[in-house]
Amino acid sequence: MKRTFGSIRQCALIGVSMIALAPIAALAQAAPQAGPDQAGDVPLSEKEIQEIIVTGTLLRGVAPAGSQTVSLDAQAITSVGANSTAQLLASVPQTASYDSAPIVSAISSSQITINRPNLRNLPGTSGGGSSTLILVDGHRLPGMGVRQTVPDPDAIAPGAIERVEIVLDGGSSIYGADAVGGVINFITRKRFDGIEAKARYGFADDYQSLNADVTVGKTWDTASVYVSYDYAWHDSLYGRDRDYVRRLDYTNGLPFDLTCGAGNVSIGAAVYALPGLTRGTGNRCDVSDARTFYPSEERHSVFAGLSLDSGGPITFDVRAFYMNRVNKGDGGPITATATIAPINPFVPGTVFNPYYRNTGDANSFQAQSVSMDFSSVLGARTSQRTALETWGITPSMSADLGSGWQLRWLGNYGRGRSEVMNQKIDDGTLSTLVLTGNFDPYNLSNPANSAVLPLVSNFLDYGLGKNEMINTRVVVDGSLAHLPGGDVKIAVGGEYSYEKYESRIDGTVSASTVADLPLTNSSRRIAAVFGEVQVPVFGDGNRSAGMYSLSLSASGRYDHYSDFGGTFNPKFGLTYEPLEGVKLRGSWGKSFQAPSLADGADAAPATIFAFPFILFANPAVAPLPGQAQIFLGGGGNNLKPQKAKTWSAGFEIAPPSLPGFVASLNYYNIRFKDLIDIPPVFNPSVFYTLFTGNYVMNPTIAQVNTLASQVPDGLAAVSPYTVTPGQVYSIADGRRTNLAAVNTDGLDFALAYDQSTGFGSVYVQVNGNYVLNRKEQSVAGAAFVDTVKAQTRFIVSSTLGTNIGNLRAQATWRHLGGWNVAPLASNLNQSRIKAYDTINLFAQYDFKGSGLMENLALTFNVDNLFDKDPPPYNGSLNSLDGYAVTSIGRVFQFGISKKF
Repeated sequence: MKRTFGSIRQCALIGVSMIALAPIAALAQAAPQAGPDQAGDVPLSEKEIQEIIVTGTLLRGVAPAGSQTVSLDAQAITSVGANSTAQLLASVPQTASYDSAPIVSAISSSQITINRPNLRNLPGTSGGGSSTLILVDGHRLPGMGVRQTVPDPDAIAPGAIERVEIVLDGGSSIYGADAVGGVINFITRKRFDGIEAKARYGFADDYQSLNADVTVGKTWDTASVYVSYDYAWHDSLYGRDRDYVRRLDYTNGLPFDLTCGAGNVSIGAAVYALPGLTRGTGNRCDVSDARTFYPSEERHSVFAGLSLDSGGPITFDVRAFYMNRVNKGDGGPITATATIAPINPFVPGTVFNPYYRNTGDANSFQAQSVSMDFSSVLGARTSQRTALETWGITPSMSADLGSGWQLRWLGNYGRGRSEVMNQKIDDGTLSTLVLTGNFDPYNLSNPANSAVLPLVSNFLDYGLGKNEMINTRVVVDGSLAHLPGGDVKIAVGGEYSYEKYESRIDGTVSASTVADLPLTNSSRRIAAVFGEVQVPVFGDGNRSAGMYSLSLSASGRYDHYSDFGGTFNPKFGLTYEPLEGVKLRGSWGKSFQAPSLADGADAAPATIFAFPFILFANPAVAPLPGQAQIFLGGGGNNLKPQKAKTWSAGFEIAPPSLPGFVASLNYYNIRFKDLIDIPPVFNPSVFYTLFTGNYVMNPTIAQVNTLASQVPDGLAAVSPYTVTPGQVYSIADGRRTNLAAVNTDGLDFALAYDQSTGFGSVYVQVNGNYVLNRKEQSVAGAAFVDTVKAQTRFIVSSTLGTNIGNLRAQATWRHLGGWNVAPLASNLNQSRIKAYDTINLFAQYDFKGSGLMENLALTFNVDNLFDKDPPPYNGSLNSLDGYAVTSIGRVFQFGISKKF
């Protein structure tokens, strides 16, 4: 691994930084205390506090009965040192991306182009939707992604975020679709007065990052306006920059890849090294060394807010945002594999391929698979670019109706645009040129290739996705009756939404004809009515021994979609306090995830994928040399919503006799079915066993043509493989459909204690998740398989910190439990991935002087203090391919902020 800073120098830097902060802390003890801040967030009025809308409920000023909520306030956000909201969410143990560096790396147009939070680690992340709902101030964001329609949480400028609320419970009875694993709501500043500027610089081995944001606002008696701008940048990391990124054949310790500068020929299991066709292990290389696994990013985001309140019955607010983000990667040298046969299969008779080289052994005159690296003729770098742009505007109005009743209206419009442009070659044309004797695959620098190389080289893996959203909502809430325990509160409302998704996707397209690609599109209209009631059976007016308080809630929502019909989702909740400081809660409800518009056949028409080699063989049928595999992909027809039943129960203890202490434990249970996915064509043991209706082995030419005829130009795509019978090993239908189910349950636990001391305070915080059970079903009717040990099931974050005068310092231990893997010969019989533990440090010093020192703060972060690599896995082509951990390594960050 290349090391820009040695470990000794890095540790010394930590020590110097801590020593430098020590005298500052001492000075802080004697520093004069400043008066109230004259700049920053304006304190909320009593009226505004009463009208705060909490995530998970339609009712003002009350917490959702029965549900658990995790909240990240401004101090928690600062201490994480996140460079994006996605990275901030990765600090929450209930997310699948916990303690992992979020990556936007669309190495193909069909891959994920946005960071999608996934509470409860629910399956289905390969599709266009999400089982976690993302909100900003209680409303939706426009979708993003090339093959996705999920909001990008990084769209909101960090300087505008006041706090983040996460409801770890189903929320479709309040918000509609997608709130299965939970709801994440970014709460932005209500008002701001003054100027606040922040900057943070970070570095690690072969890596740098920069964040800067400024918020400017003005508040008057009846109005407030502010704008927040954020700039973020980090550079890229190559596989060679991190030891844990590797592609090895662990059975022999050699690099895995055969697509090297000096190519190889394969005939079945036999490998011959070029140029001399020497039989053995071949010319081996690790192509990940020359590729970026963590692409660079540059992001601009703006958020603006306007609030008008004249003191009368009507208040008016407008929120608007804009984000532009570009990720750039390097795919390394272009590589390819093509089949060459001694006889030209496209010309009748015995026309010998002029470039065919005979091995001179038992494999003489057999079809050969030739692995190629085009760096000698096309260069050693391949541009990979993902560009995302989104914006939206949300006006809202509230009107007091008298007697505590209020009407709230919201309008919401937004758009998102995502584009992937990755350099590549036209594999199909290359395969044809090789088979017909018009391209020499053994020697790419052969002058004869130069005439046809332009036919395959100037191509892109291209994808474009556009999302549009129109949304409006009306809610009326107030007190229906007064009981001894308090007011019975009720809310009713309606909502209308329009969603549109357009895409221009082609796995391989000439760079000069991108603009000529047709746009496919799909849209839907959604109308909904909903209501919620909360009844305080016991409370301030009638509490007694063993019945300090008891609140019951019920909510329900009916959504009607223009594409698949209606769905009703209820929820019931209970919060019971037998005595002050002891709270019991429970909830039961139904939730759903609507089929993404990107998953349907309108937006993703059927596509033929014809491979001149065997990608995944049927364990029961041996392939013949030179056979091809053909897959039918694309969106599904008549997709249904994915449905879930959820329930939870737990308790919270915060005794008044022990100020600063709170502990909670919560059990959750999720039954999620009709999950949308592609049939597992790339998992032979499952696909060929359970999906017998989706494939045909050794099909006839007529069967191949029947499959191909469902796709425009499909017959032309398969024509090279329908010349003679037996050329095709298998055909398969891999279009999206409602398939799987998962049943999971587990425990969330949390503890916090803040103890005052003579020098300030000491505090401890623990938050974690333990998965009790997890069973997955591949297709309806199949048996459920226990998979709880095949993923991490224990996650915990623990923080120990102190406040000494103006200095705040803390250390956080993050633990990601290990999981089991199937022991195979290819992974040296490894049966378990080890646990992953990291230590993060944070320190903040707040100056309390006057003048330039007033409201000045310095921060210092060290992520992954001991530079721990993710745990190794011997069987994967990439050490953690398919797993949740991606590490940048030890990262130092220095920050400064100032309020004026």
